Amino acid sequence: MDNIDKILEVKGIDIIFIGPYDLSQSLGLPGETTHPKVVAQMQEIVKKAKEKDILVGTFTDSPETMKFWMDAGVKYIAHSVDVGIFYEALAGLVEQFRIFL
Repeated sequence: MDNIDKILEVKGIDIIFIGPYDLSQSLGLPGETTHPKVVAQMQEIVKKAKEKDILVGTFTDSPETMKFWMDAGVKYIAHSVDVGIFYEALAGLVEQFRIFL
């Protein structure tokens, strides 16, 4: 965050990516990606990037956080990780198959 203004001044940057887990760690709130301090810092980055016409991306791990950041103007969403997506799909199938047990 100390260098966000300098980063956004670099010529040729089209998009920046906010790592919410990295940011939460830097703020002393490891893993608390929805903590108000983390959210406020991310919102500040989004605001500053919009002022410079730079797109913003971030990582989300739930449909709710995906919608929140999309509504905030984030254009590039990396949702979950391959293992997490696979796990969620299989958990849904297991739940559907419970009717046969």
